[in-house]
Amino acid sequence: MQASESSSGTAGAVATLVLAGSAALAFGVGDLVGFRTEGAETVSTTTWLLGWALLTWAVLVGGACAVQAVRAPAPRRRPARAGLLLLLAAAVVVAVVGTHLPFGSGSGSG
Repeated sequence: MQASESSSGTAGAVATLVLAGSAALAFGVGDLVGFRTEGAETVSTTTWLLGWALLTWAVLVGGACAVQAVRAPAPRRRPARAGLLLLLAAAVVVAVVGTHLPFGSGSGSG
């Protein structure tokens, strides 16, 4: 039973990291496309919305994995891989939110 708990924790941490990385990629594509034409604005807006949706899911999955890790009974040897992946995913989430603020970033002025 402990092996399945640790493998599900690692899978959840990997899923969180993949979602956060995908959100960063979506935001990057949106920034790269820009707002030069109407079609580019549509793509940029779509990737912005997709990025926030992926980032929201990353936070939800990561939070669930963190709660599961805290509430799980302490095995003899704690799997450090899931914890490290969750910390890396949290760093990606913080970096993405820091560079793509949902408000107050000056995007409405101009």
